[in-house]
Amino acid sequence: MHLQTQEGTGPAADAQVNALESLYSAKSTSLPFGQNVNLSSVSGPKYLTAQTLVQQVAYALSDKLFSYSPQSFDLDVAAKAWKLAGEKNAHGDVTGVQALDTRHGAGNIALGYMFSPDFNLNKRHVPQSIIASAGMLQHLRPALDQLSLLHEIANPTALQIAAVDYAGETRAGLVTDYCAALNMAEELGLGLVSSKSAFEVQHMSLLSTLLASVHPTIHTYDGITVGRETTRVVDVLGVPAVKRTYDSVLSTIKDDLTSKRLTNEGKLQKLMLSFNSELGTEYKCFEYHGHASPVAVMVVFGTVEASISAQVAEALAAQGAKVGVINVRIYRPFAEEEFIETLAPSVQQVTVLGQVKDQAGVMDASVSSALYADVMAAVNFQSLSGGKEPSVYDIKYARETVWTVAKMEALLKQLGSKPGEELQKPGLRLTSNEMKQYSFWDVDTSETVDAPFMVGQLLSDDSSTNVSARSGHDNLVQGGAIRTDLRCSQKSIEAAYSVKEADVAVVAEKSLLKDIAVLDSLKEQGTLVLRSPNWKDDEMEKNLSTPV
Repeated sequence: MHLQTQEGTGPAADAQVNALESLYSAKSTSLPFGQNVNLSSVSGPKYLTAQTLVQQVAYALSDKLFSYSPQSFDLDVAAKAWKLAGEKNAHGDVTGVQALDTRHGAGNIALGYMFSPDFNLNKRHVPQSIIASAGMLQHLRPALDQLSLLHEIANPTALQIAAVDYAGETRAGLVTDYCAALNMAEELGLGLVSSKSAFEVQHMSLLSTLLASVHPTIHTYDGITVGRETTRVVDVLGVPAVKRTYDSVLSTIKDDLTSKRLTNEGKLQKLMLSFNSELGTEYKCFEYHGHASPVAVMVVFGTVEASISAQVAEALAAQGAKVGVINVRIYRPFAEEEFIETLAPSVQQVTVLGQVKDQAGVMDASVSSALYADVMAAVNFQSLSGGKEPSVYDIKYARETVWTVAKMEALLKQLGSKPGEELQKPGLRLTSNEMKQYSFWDVDTSETVDAPFMVGQLLSDDSSTNVSARSGHDNLVQGGAIRTDLRCSQKSIEAAYSVKEADVAVVAEKSLLKDIAVLDSLKEQGTLVLRSPNWKDDEMEKNLSTPV
């Protein structure tokens, strides 16, 4: 890449540049390439974020959408734009989007609307949706407690919960929080569904809305990285298709929903059969990845956890390691019999990777993860009905833990090793050789801060190439440093982790080299592009010698 200093070319050219900067300025990381998207265009192969797809399903099917989004989270930015533009939902109306503050008792507004004396009873069957972050669940608890008791006479209610919360005691500040949703589902008897990637988040949003006809249901997904990553989703359902699928599945199971003979687990099984038949999918409550005859199995819950562990388990199994991973897609209702069926007869050890609130909980032996209690109960149920009982262990991790391929590989290798066996250092490479990876580093006040998204949008114009773009912000480095990762591949891209082997790293601010180890994420023989205005050739070595 050849860099040139900017030179003035007259007022007309400057005006064009300013117009382009205004056009391409990123409005929010929760929008595809930072740009607004029309509701009618969300269909077919499309570059989208998981957060946009969640809003599309909620907006399309709901009478009212109650959102509780902290100002900088932008969980409802697309839905508010659709309402402002007068976009019609699947019922032919403009969905009422109520943006509310995160405070105690705020959930009473949604509850009060459904049970108000002047509520139109002809809309009693129409779903209502809540979009919020995990940190909001505790404030919604009183309303959800009442709703769980009155769900048979209330509207089906689905909660789309981004698993993100603020934890001031951590360095990152923002943490991935599944504890709130797991505990709330357990204590209040709510349904709980999780998405593994952006490719299935629309389907899981739809499934959670259908499951809300059985009881109020939470759909949770990563809200920090995967939820905001722009990627190409091939089979996106448009608003008419979302409504058609919802109606078709619901009509198939309507008699089962009112059946007193079926348990909630039985209703879930009927719903999953109809849902998979309608979409041509093979979703299960518990999904296994890894060796055909595993000795050790790890149980996980969560977007990044499920995505990375599944890919690592498949890679290790290909090398002969007898390990596997079970992803818990539907935590509530917890279908014990289906979980036992997922365990291979060869399994001797079941390890639960369970999230707890903080490091104190990790160190406290008296604290166990919510997922561990259910797995232990299911395994004990198996032993009572005959058969060998595998050992069950609980590996806890705090909410601020950031999972990487290396961490997951080391953990799975340890689980599959024999006592005294020497473990090899992690070295798996999940990305293909044909994939090109780029990382961009800048400060948030820079005029080039939106350039990576512009590059990603330009690359996405090639229909033969899949592009993914993700951005992260660290306000502890020089008042605000931004890293943007781009990946390009001929195949679909599922990489729930930062670029570690960039072909090209672009640093737009030289001083970042002093605070960030940029070269650690650059592959051997990779290219480092450094923006260096006003540098002279004889000063190059002096300027670069210290930071690099």
